Amino acid sequence: MNRRLPRAAGPPRLIAFVVCTGVAVVLAGIPQPAVAQSLLAIADEAGECAVELREVLRLGAPADPGTIGSRPEITRTAAGEYIVASVENRGQLLVFDPDGGFLAARGGNGDGPGEYRVPGRMRAGADGGLRILDLVNRRITRLSPDGALLETTDIRSLHGLDFVTLAAGDRHAVSGFGQIDGRLSTTTEIVDRDGVRLASLGSVPVASWVVNFFRAPVALDGQGRVWTTRAGEYAFEAWDPGRAAEPVTRLAGEPDWFDPGPPQPGAPVSAPAPSIVISLRVDRGLLWVGTWVADEDWEAGAGAAPSPLELDRLLDTVLDVVDTASGRLIARSRRDEALRGTGDDLLLFGVREQGGIARAVIFEPALAGPGCPSSPGM
Repeated sequence: MNRRLPRAAGPPRLIAFVVCTGVAVVLAGIPQPAVAQSLLAIADEAGECAVELREVLRLGAPADPGTIGSRPEITRTAAGEYIVASVENRGQLLVFDPDGGFLAARGGNGDGPGEYRVPGRMRAGADGGLRILDLVNRRITRLSPDGALLETTDIRSLHGLDFVTLAAGDRHAVSGFGQIDGRLSTTTEIVDRDGVRLASLGSVPVASWVVNFFRAPVALDGQGRVWTTRAGEYAFEAWDPGRAAEPVTRLAGEPDWFDPGPPQPGAPVSAPAPSIVISLRVDRGLLWVGTWVADEDWEAGAGAAPSPLELDRLLDTVLDVVDTASGRLIARSRRDEALRGTGDDLLLFGVREQGGIARAVIFEPALAGPGCPSSPGM
């Protein structure tokens, strides 16, 4: 059920979500023309090109109210402000100016309008507004540029983990997990602005929700295609949301460092699988992928991490850039920390403990080196 506040006509309404049983099915009566599929192997060797991270700023000064938390969600708005959500702040959103100065706390903990249980992925709109996915309330809340509540839409049938709004603003792709045909599965669903389910972009049974809890990244490319990930695989698929019978392109590789699980011995119960794709974006023909992998320096049997922040010592991040037209690996770099994607796909961030305070370090990734393409996508 959708709960909407009065507003002027024009901006698209948010999604409601309906899941029907069946694996990788589409709704009856919706035409699904055949799609020519391109299957490309991702090369496992890159030339002299690497992903470099430029530090933009840090969020979370000791004097700021609230906390960055151990597993925050962060996005940057069209106005350049940074929004931080974390479980530790009990539903409050922290707002920072473009220089990292604290501005305000918005929202609160609960089930009512404008309240959140566990605010998750946040996506900023070109109009300066914000959409926020609540992992526990299973709904998406839309806010105006000044933080006023515009509408709330339930997606009760799915544990949504990520979402993107399609270019026309009338459809949305929501990824997550749920019971599909009686089996726990990951899935990405296309729904319209009224919550009508239009298509399923494939579903994959999984053994445990923990494997995919930390992220099920989706991305939108310049052609309006939705890119999805495969649970337990180093594989990526591009779907035409209007012709969703099968993916248009599938990129897949078998790097020797990718290990789908289970978590390494001695890891905390809350630890993810040793390898999981955590961030995804497509920019001018290049697919940027961030994958968490087991830390090379972590010793099995060393015991559980003593604090949630130190869970990151179990993880490194492999950053890959792949040419979507050929599967060629443009760049690969490994970082000795757990980096996450933001709602602004141009940024990555890590969480570091400094003097007992959690701080978010925001990075802007770029290609550097003599082997890099002179023009993205070339």
